[in-house]
Amino acid sequence: MRIRSGNNAGKVKKMLLAATAALLIAPLAPSIGEKIALAAATTVYINGRVAQGEVLVRNGLTYLTLTDLKSFGDYSFRYNKTWRTITITGGDSGERFVLTLGSREAKRNGQNITLEAAPLSYENKTMVPVRVAADLFGAELQWDQNGSRVLLTKEAESNGNSTAPSRPSRPPVSPPGPSGPSVPKPPSAPSIS
Repeated sequence: MRIRSGNNAGKVKKMLLAATAALLIAPLAPSIGEKIALAAATTVYINGRVAQGEVLVRNGLTYLTLTDLKSFGDYSFRYNKTWRTITITGGDSGERFVLTLGSREAKRNGQNITLEAAPLSYENKTMVPVRVAADLFGAELQWDQNGSRVLLTKEAESNGNSTAPSRPSRPPVSPPGPSGPSVPKPPSAPSIS
């Protein structure tokens, strides 16, 4: 039985290319995993209740869905697909906000304002940065770094009486062990003798 040397050289070349590709991709995997872990580890509380919609962490900002903000008062939300605008009306003072996806420019009761960060669309959901939501709706914002929690609270006003929202009595405890997905180690390069 005779073995062609060219065939073995081709196999060795393919193995070296695969090992090189694995080594080039490996440094990217932890950073991707860290971003996923951060998003999964951040919890947003609105008036003491966990946000029901999706929470997104992007570029160091925490975003939540518009529907979660309905608990701040009697607000209605309308989306204009053509202009990519969100009109928010209502609340105790009858305010009107007009936000544009991807833009920091907005309107509050017809007056131009600049938002700290732009709202965005994520998987067909309108997401608003929590700090922008706190500013627009007059809510108090607290960040608990140890528990990776964002607390948004706003006192509800009805007929001149204000009632304090409930806060979580005990913060959730993170389970022991590593957070986020584990990333397998890349294969070691084959030795060539």
